[in-house]
Amino acid sequence: MNKKRKNSRTRRLSESGAPSETEKAAREFWHGPTVLPDGPLKVQVTEDAAAVIRSLGEPPLNGQEELASHYFDAIYQRSVALASALAAAAELVGDEEDEPVR
Repeated sequence: MNKKRKNSRTRRLSESGAPSETEKAAREFWHGPTVLPDGPLKVQVTEDAAAVIRSLGEPPLNGQEELASHYFDAIYQRSVALASALAAAAELVGDEEDEPVR
């Protein structure tokens, strides 16, 4: 007489078989309505990591602009180094004439 019963959620899922509207909406939200693209293109490692940031002007730090620029450049260079290391590990580093990775 002591049969183990499945919990109610498991029993509901196994009895119905078809996904509910909530499950369909969750699947569409997380997986998207379209398929994923074929593959990433090869990336080019930049020579000047802070070019875009410098184009915005000096940092708005009164009296500390030069020091702040130095530290910001160091941070940008480090981020480019880490990103290019990850890209190299995934074999995604290339030149302009390289074909996309498939």
